[in-house]
Amino acid sequence: MNADHHTQPQTATPQTPGLLRLVYFNAFSTGAVIMAFEMLGSRYLNPYFGSGIYTWAALISSVLAALSLGYFVGGWLGDRRPSPAILGVCIIVASAYLLCVPLIAEASFASIFKAIEDPRLGSIVAALVILFAPLMVLGFYSPFAIRLVLFDTTQSGRVSGRIYGISTFGSIFGTLFTTFYLVPTMGTRNITYLLAACAFLAGASFLLAARRR
Repeated sequence: MNADHHTQPQTATPQTPGLLRLVYFNAFSTGAVIMAFEMLGSRYLNPYFGSGIYTWAALISSVLAALSLGYFVGGWLGDRRPSPAILGVCIIVASAYLLCVPLIAEASFASIFKAIEDPRLGSIVAALVILFAPLMVLGFYSPFAIRLVLFDTTQSGRVSGRIYGISTFGSIFGTLFTTFYLVPTMGTRNITYLLAACAFLAGASFLLAARRR
């Protein structure tokens, strides 16, 4: 009987509709923040490295590298600690880094520009400095959220497709809204603070949901 008990797979407790809605809403919001900040990255790099193809290649590669590692770590962490509180703390950590970007970007880029003569390498290093850490942590979201709400493996395809789909729609919104509206009307620093606030609210909402549970 004990042997049978130990061989039974663990199943997650079905989540409340409120938490499910929160997961889907924050999938949209974190997806929007990720792409909005990637677009904003060009504004940070432009004074030092221009806005040519090297800069955009550096930005896109840095984002993809950050998200790739974030997916791996987020999936691992979600399997070990599938808690909305843990996910909330991770998102708040990313928001804190975003909040610091306007304070560190100018000095960091000036040092990189002086130290690295090759504009290709310099733009990659600069993009990694501002993009990699926050977007890597935000990359935790999708695999972690899937583990958080998945309690029936027969629905794994539906749940994962829904979360990644909503996150992608958020990314489309973040790209267009930032480039078409925010950039012409707000300064780069203020947009960064706005994105940090959005990420913070997403993280705080999970902490509040964890307390209510």
